[in-house]
Amino acid sequence: MELYVFSKERALQGVVEAFEYLRWTRRYSHCGSFELKALATPENIELLRIGHILWKSDDEEAGLIEYQEFAAEEKETLLVSGRFATAFLARRIVWDRELLRGDLSLCVEQLLQHHLLAPENLDRRMEGIEFVSPLLGIPIQTQVSYRNLLDVVTALCDVAEVGIKTQFKPAEGSFCIGLYRGKETEAVFSKEYENIVDQIYTQSLLDYANTVRIGGEGEGEERIFAELSGGTGEDRYEMFVDAKDLRQEDFGAAYENALLFRGERKLWERGMVRAFDASINPYGNLRYKQDYDLGDLVRVLSVRWAVDLLARISEVEEIYDAEGRSLRVVFGKSTQTLAQKMKEE
Repeated sequence: MELYVFSKERALQGVVEAFEYLRWTRRYSHCGSFELKALATPENIELLRIGHILWKSDDEEAGLIEYQEFAAEEKETLLVSGRFATAFLARRIVWDRELLRGDLSLCVEQLLQHHLLAPENLDRRMEGIEFVSPLLGIPIQTQVSYRNLLDVVTALCDVAEVGIKTQFKPAEGSFCIGLYRGKETEAVFSKEYENIVDQIYTQSLLDYANTVRIGGEGEGEERIFAELSGGTGEDRYEMFVDAKDLRQEDFGAAYENALLFRGERKLWERGMVRAFDASINPYGNLRYKQDYDLGDLVRVLSVRWAVDLLARISEVEEIYDAEGRSLRVVFGKSTQTLAQKMKEE
């Protein structure tokens, strides 16, 4: 694996010859991130500037250096971190109101065309980026406005269990954003199979809801409501969603569907958490990027914990240090951090 650095103009600047560690975190429906620590040599200081692009030769995605930190303790070191190139979307907001109706891929393309690739205001346009994605057969009925573009797109991907990635093409100096679905595999992970080293299994009902009442347009008795029910008695967990921003004149006969889509999205966000966080044995019976990869559906077993979980690989952290490469994998939907919850609210 070689670690190349490109300028903001996507011209090759050089190769990082030595570093203490690299954390390269790939995420399925969200933007990945990285952290690199190296000696603060003149060569590394010149290469690892904010705004430069970091590309791993065995990966499709590239990282944008967004943070830089120098430290002088026993030796002088340089720490840089940032997000993968999908973070270009985070530099834009949905400038106006957008009605999204149709296949998920077409809706994402609409958002990117209007606010990143070919906006009316040419100051908002980014060059050298394209969007290419197959139709996914996932219908969307909603409206968005004034929110961060990356948050909007990844929220749609999250609910649909669809991946997003931005491929870097170093020879052309360009980026290609696309949506994809992970494949179903026969991979089985278990400590009993000796392909998992350490594991943490989480179940949580702390923010769980299975029934939602959605309030649309109108006031008092004139207000329009829709609902989705998923339980009775003690097993019924209710929530309310205010969807007054969805206007009936925009959706016509499909207005109820738009309200229900908003409710389904909120219920997904409040779904029960079942997740494995595991360190993978790189010398086990399964090979990374061959038998399993980010976004794939796999089976996770624990005989001692009586767990048999069919789960999607939602995150893979690759760690490179003096001991070589190690892998940490998250199977399923992980718990949200306090910062993520506050951001949604």
